[in-house]
Amino acid sequence: MTNDGELLGLLRAGLDPNGSRPPYAQLRAALAHAIERGILRPGDPLPTVRALAADLGLAVNTVAKTYTALKHDGLTENRAGAGTTVARAAWSGTLDTREALLRWQQHTRDLLEAGVSAGALRTALDEATMGNVSPDGQDSGL
Repeated sequence: MTNDGELLGLLRAGLDPNGSRPPYAQLRAALAHAIERGILRPGDPLPTVRALAADLGLAVNTVAKTYTALKHDGLTENRAGAGTTVARAAWSGTLDTREALLRWQQHTRDLLEAGVSAGALRTALDEATMGNVSPDGQDSGL
């Protein structure tokens, strides 16, 4: 497990008070990123809702909403007396797979910044996973 200071630094870096996304969504993304990168590993405990809220200067309800979203996503689990931990099944891929997914995420962000619509990216992904991509790639509108 990462040390608390490292995790708090990562989470603070993921929060933008002037951002367009609500704080719980920003915190959810930052925690998911920590899990995806292996900074938080399956079985690692997350800080208590109250402690994390105090450390980040967020409302308790904001952190609670984040933890609920992470549980819904299958990234965390709650057990009586054990608090919130990273789910055992949160990451089962190999390091190579993890790195490939991180590169894919970066390429997706680059494409969005270049003006490709989210809808076009979803269509392209659907076509690629369903095997419906034409040889010239025209089906996706890219």
